[in-house]
Amino acid sequence: MTETARTAEQDAQQLKALGYTSHFDRTMSVWANFSLGFTYLSPVVGVYTLFSLSFSTGGPPIVWSYLWIGLAQLLVCLVFGEIVSQFPISGGLYPWARRLVGKRWAWMAGWVYAWALWVTVAAVATGGAPFFAQLIGVDISPAVTTAIAVAMIAVALMLNLSGTRLLSQVAMFGFVCELIGAIAVGIYLLLFARHQDWSALFDTRRVVPDGAYWPAFFVTLVIAMQSFWRLAAASDFESDLGPREKGFAAITRLIRHRPLWPAAAIYFLWNFGPGWGTPMFYHLTEHVGISSELFGTFTALQSLFFLPTTLLYGFLCTRAPLSRLLWWGTIVAILQGPIMFLAQGPASTIMVAILYGLSGGFATAAYIDLIMRSCPKGLEGTAMMMANTSMFAIAGTAGNLLGSWIYSTGGFASAVIITTLATALIVPVLRAVPPALTSTHDGELIDPTAGIE
Repeated sequence: MTETARTAEQDAQQLKALGYTSHFDRTMSVWANFSLGFTYLSPVVGVYTLFSLSFSTGGPPIVWSYLWIGLAQLLVCLVFGEIVSQFPISGGLYPWARRLVGKRWAWMAGWVYAWALWVTVAAVATGGAPFFAQLIGVDISPAVTTAIAVAMIAVALMLNLSGTRLLSQVAMFGFVCELIGAIAVGIYLLLFARHQDWSALFDTRRVVPDGAYWPAFFVTLVIAMQSFWRLAAASDFESDLGPREKGFAAITRLIRHRPLWPAAAIYFLWNFGPGWGTPMFYHLTEHVGISSELFGTFTALQSLFFLPTTLLYGFLCTRAPLSRLLWWGTIVAILQGPIMFLAQGPASTIMVAILYGLSGGFATAAYIDLIMRSCPKGLEGTAMMMANTSMFAIAGTAGNLLGSWIYSTGGFASAVIITTLATALIVPVLRAVPPALTSTHDGELIDPTAGIE
């Protein structure tokens, strides 16, 4: 028995044990299947598209990032491989959508995906038409581009209708062409058409004339790899949850959970900052006179100095009730607005960034703690997404849009005053928080029905 037949037999036995009968027609080889997926995604196109930008930004050493990115993408492929391995049993897009939101809305997943495929096919054909026109020596025009794109779509349709055998052969041909164009031609140019010495691959002076290149590179790499880190506590917590509600039933219960309302409102007001974002950038660069590079440092320091007071909150939350910490954090947070008026030059701007971060970290930690305590049982993840992530995005975008208008009409001072008033509005909202949620310190049990009438 061949390896393919043995694999098919094992898969059939597994499906039979689960009550299914295998109907797969395995007419494509492993390499043909891989080629079809490779040409469908066409990663080489992305490499060509972004290479010039990345090279001009990061310099010659940017070529080493392809090695690290390739390894990271391999991890992503392993994750997706684990997911699609369950498709024969659990189903693909529609069955999953049906489980999540029910039959009434599951059809939208297939409908949206169909439109995505149609738009993608048309976009790829339209993007490839100018290259084909150059290949055959035809002048490019809108009519020519459209005609070639329609012809390419028609040819692709005929190839797909011809059957999997011919389709696999075309996919293999395209895969080989991409490899020859990307690897073989690249090696030839690297060996016989180089204009720079090999040392250029390690030359960072054009990008970082007075600093180190590798620390920033590896810090960025660590940040990317954090996405694959999953605490065991999170998995254990999820495994302890009871039966999960589906779709809109869960969202309905979440919206009706009143203890979450003031927590979400507080987080909205905290992130609603018409004086930050765009108005702050133009005020500091045009009126204070700092450079755009220093503004980047200013923003980085703001985030960095959130950390000390956040750690302070971690120390105090086990020793004082949340109610007291919320009041402390809010009173200090109100001072963030007036602090901005102290920025009169580069040195004072750096000090303002540090004070801004220190005054905001404690309040942010307290507000997130309140959201976590306010979540309904079994919907913690959804509640955090809606109250934390959604409020952050909505408040930030709305504040930036309003702040840009205020800045153009009333100046930076007006934008900062409105931001300060929005933060001050947290004070009356704090009184609407159920006392049972905030009367304990971290580690003490909370009544899960607190605030529910």
